[in-house]
Amino acid sequence: MLPDALEALPQRTLRWVLLSVVALLVLRFGWMSDDAYISFRTVWNLVHGYGLTWNTDERVQAFTHPLWLFVIAAAHALTHEMYLTAMAVSVLCSLLAVHVVLRHLCSGNAAALGFVALLLCAQAVLDFTTSGLENPLSFLLVAVFCTQWLTHPAGHRPLFGLMLTGGLLALNRLDLVLLVGPALAIELWQQRSMRSIGIAALALLPLIVWELFSLLFYGVPFPNTYYAKLNTGIPKAEYLAQGAVYLLDVAIRDPGTMLLLVLAVLAPFVFGSPRARLPLVIGLVAYIGYVVNAGGDFMQGRFVSVPAFLAAILLAADCDRPRRADHDRTWLAVVAVALISATRLIPLEASDLPIRANGVANERHYYVAETGLIYHQRYRQVPFNHPWGKTGERMRQTPSQPVVVFNAIGFAGFAAGPNVHIVDQHALSDAFLARQPSTRPWRIGHFVRELPAGYLASVADGRNRLVDPAQRALFDDLQKVIRGPLLAPGRLAAIWRLNTRSAISAEFAPPADPLTVSPSR
Repeated sequence: MLPDALEALPQRTLRWVLLSVVALLVLRFGWMSDDAYISFRTVWNLVHGYGLTWNTDERVQAFTHPLWLFVIAAAHALTHEMYLTAMAVSVLCSLLAVHVVLRHLCSGNAAALGFVALLLCAQAVLDFTTSGLENPLSFLLVAVFCTQWLTHPAGHRPLFGLMLTGGLLALNRLDLVLLVGPALAIELWQQRSMRSIGIAALALLPLIVWELFSLLFYGVPFPNTYYAKLNTGIPKAEYLAQGAVYLLDVAIRDPGTMLLLVLAVLAPFVFGSPRARLPLVIGLVAYIGYVVNAGGDFMQGRFVSVPAFLAAILLAADCDRPRRADHDRTWLAVVAVALISATRLIPLEASDLPIRANGVANERHYYVAETGLIYHQRYRQVPFNHPWGKTGERMRQTPSQPVVVFNAIGFAGFAAGPNVHIVDQHALSDAFLARQPSTRPWRIGHFVRELPAGYLASVADGRNRLVDPAQRALFDDLQKVIRGPLLAPGRLAAIWRLNTRSAISAEFAPPADPLTVSPSR
């Protein structure tokens, strides 16, 4: 009865009903994170003529998602408003991603219903359909990539389109190339020729141009956060242990997402999924391995949200499967959805904490009271309604303190405006501190650096007042790279030294003086 009734519905009607349900939930879950406003400060600076900077007196890439930043900047240039603009772009990208999958990858009603139901079982996906971070655009690019990959036969897939989409995904967040890298490598091999190499190079041009620009403008090929979070002196074993804890946290707090990932990985071997999906499964495993290697993240579910979206596609899409009885397909979808939905019924032993002992937090739960879309008020604008935003306003109104130490730099940095130089001891926006060892104890994503004697004075007037010879040399090179003219004599040599300098010692710096560290999470 259920299969017949479901398949009798017009496909277009069902798609719009499902998309409407997703839209309502995305709007209901809408929120903004403090980390998003780190990028939004750069967006504001760019639109208002200060360039791609965070502190306007130096060139440091404090964002990890160039493509997302440019999309938000284009929208902000039109509206001159940040919160609702970023929210609208996030909602639009998330809904377009779902629409692409329903339209091109789900040929039957059962597949369409199954895909949406799987997404709704994954809290990680729902939480990051907004937030102000790059995830919604990543969802869309993954949907477009899978459409090109799964709807064409091997060796005849659109190489330019695949390479362009994969390159844009990497431009949106560089580590996401792991998700599609195996598929791109296989397709390039299958179509191997000099012409194919030329097509691939042309399609990857946006990514190549950005990397060359980054090397010239910022002096480094990677975001500053890469150096701040992975150049800490922390032993690799501790990162791996924390990465495993991060996945365990997902399994406990968001079991639907974890089960979705596990089923997607096992499907080719247990359920006999089409071989075309195996490269995407390999990419999924490679990316999860990278997440563990990097120690995971402090945001519950953020680093598994895009893999979970891909997993839902791999499990639900039927465009490349041989036709079989719709009755069997429908009941398979119902069983899979029921299994994952049941994980939501697993009780937790205690109420959630703002920050758990493992360093992971439900960021949406923490910020939603001030930044949730359902709580938005015209005269209570984000981030100025948050305590950190109010702190940033006070910084703006105190011109006698042009250099301020504050570690929760998103809301505060955006509210402080372009004339306040904020020193972040987590080093997300500080190129010098990003190359100093972390102190103990540490929390993933929050690695505090001690401020060397004379550093704040050196930042304030540009004169090198540091004592340690190695630190003095690093500061001098950074002055040339991030503050000097782009074509100044000696700058290229300083860029070379900056990128070839030996890794920091594995020894930790002594604990920072708590009186100098502003509130942070």
